Amino acid sequence: MDYEMNDFMSTLMSRISIRKYKPEQIPDEILAQILYSASFSPNAGNRQSTQMVICQNEQINDKLGRLKRSLSSIKVSSPGNYISTDQPSIADDPNIPSAFYDAPTVITLFAPKNFWFKAADCYIMANNICLAAYSMGIGSCIVGCVENIFDTEPGKAILQEWNIRENYEAVTHITLGYPATDFPPQKPRKYPEPIVIR
Repeated sequence: MDYEMNDFMSTLMSRISIRKYKPEQIPDEILAQILYSASFSPNAGNRQSTQMVICQNEQINDKLGRLKRSLSSIKVSSPGNYISTDQPSIADDPNIPSAFYDAPTVITLFAPKNFWFKAADCYIMANNICLAAYSMGIGSCIVGCVENIFDTEPGKAILQEWNIRENYEAVTHITLGYPATDFPPQKPRKYPEPIVIR
């Protein structure tokens, strides 16, 4: 389908996950705008209980990214069943050492452990972060929290350093940085034929 799109719709429909980053750090003023946009994310009951931790420490990001990679139960995809050929994931390439793909900035979203809508709140916020980042030329990738690195002893020590409340847990991570190459083209999309009830 061809539609005339405004800037937001164009951003929404052209953003793609990035898993290869330049080492160059995001300027503080751009990061501040991305984080500010995150605060406007819809959230259940307007509780606004999601906690963002932004880590730009290369050693910590490398340590956590490698730990997450080592704990991953994701099996490498069978040939022809790749997540991405231009931006391989840890499910595509067993030689990728870090689940954070050497991104210079990693955002971890934490939420109250027993809150019913913690996943929804965090993933909506993650999407806002990714769209805001792309609109400013910054690459991003949402890295799910299937294996929680903060349940390990090194992870628990980092939680203490970061002052994360005991009743909070990590829900997802977002990697941010300048893409190592041009943004890849958007993959073809299947338009899901909606069932419309009137």
